[in-house]
Amino acid sequence: MVAHRKPTNVLQLSGAFARNPNRTRTDPQPRGPVGSAPRQTPITFRKAWSMIVNACPDGVLADRDRIAVELVASLFKEFRSDPALFPAVKFARLQSLLADLGMSPAAASRVAAVPKSDCSDFDD
Repeated sequence: MVAHRKPTNVLQLSGAFARNPNRTRTDPQPRGPVGSAPRQTPITFRKAWSMIVNACPDGVLADRDRIAVELVASLFKEFRSDPALFPAVKFARLQSLLADLGMSPAAASRVAAVPKSDCSDFDD
């Protein structure tokens, strides 16, 4: 049986990063609370794309991820048009793709976020 991945803060408090500094990682930080439930209304592909890009953790998406975001947006648009008729196979694939983008609680610790730099390119 595979051991569950420990959160970064637990590893830091236990001294795991002091013993193994090469295992240090940066988890994406949430931007705020979940908020209220969305309306279950059909959306356009462009709206689905925008929702996914805005909800993805900062520093995770790049130009190489456009195809994955396109697949997620396409499936999400289809899901929002009629959730009751959305096939289980497509739902499983949508969940998998969302996890690949770090958009589930468990997957958030597995994606590598690029930390924001406080200095600009012109600083010495």
